[in-house]
Amino acid sequence: MTRKLTPKQQKFADEYIKSGNAADAARKAGYSKRSARSVGQENLTKPDIQARIAKAMAERSKRTGVNAD
Repeated sequence: MTRKLTPKQQKFADEYIKSGNAADAARKAGYSKRSARSVGQENLTKPDIQARIAKAMAERSKRTGVNAD
């Protein structure tokens, strides 16, 4: 069962999808500049955030016909 993400976690996931950079996504989501790198990496290990990112990337790939290959 997935839990609801906090607004910061949602913003992090959205920004990560755009840039692919966890530290940059954390800064843009409102986490402190000092902890952005560690928070970004930690967020990428959280199953709920991983699921949101994977779902959004799959939808984008389906919509655009572009994938990592």
